[in-house]
Amino acid sequence: MSMTRYQQTHDPAFVLDRATGTLVPIDGGLLGDLYRAWIDAGNVPDPVPTPSFDDYVARFTPGLQAWMELTAQTNAYDSVLSCVSYKDSGVPQFAGDAAAMIAWRDALWRWASQWQAGFNGQLPDPIPTLEEVIALAPQPEAFGWLVHAPGTIIEVHAPIEQPA
Repeated sequence: MSMTRYQQTHDPAFVLDRATGTLVPIDGGLLGDLYRAWIDAGNVPDPVPTPSFDDYVARFTPGLQAWMELTAQTNAYDSVLSCVSYKDSGVPQFAGDAAAMIAWRDALWRWASQWQAGFNGQLPDPIPTLEEVIALAPQPEAFGWLVHAPGTIIEVHAPIEQPA
């Protein structure tokens, strides 16, 4: 099977020029003009490649991390790392936030590993969106994460212990 010069991408505004490795904007510039002339000559670009399981994992893993970062930011921490650095804080609320974040982080990544392993290296069908994956994942509230206004001291609840 021979490959064509161009390949469609996940972004419909661009194609990949395989000869140069360049993303070509379909509707602009000299490269776009060359691509359109190639199309006008009767050529057809190869379709977007089917993602591999590793591609899929590489796509949703950063999304789970971003979800954790946004969750930490709901309580005015800069990041997950900033939040968990308060683990031994003398301020009970900060220590409670850190404990809840650590418990949730551990459960989330343990769940993600088990969830991925359940597919035995095969793409799920249908492939869920990041939002669907997040809905299936352990939620921060189950581990004692409480959202509070910055600077507000609240009663801290111990995280729920999860079985190993």
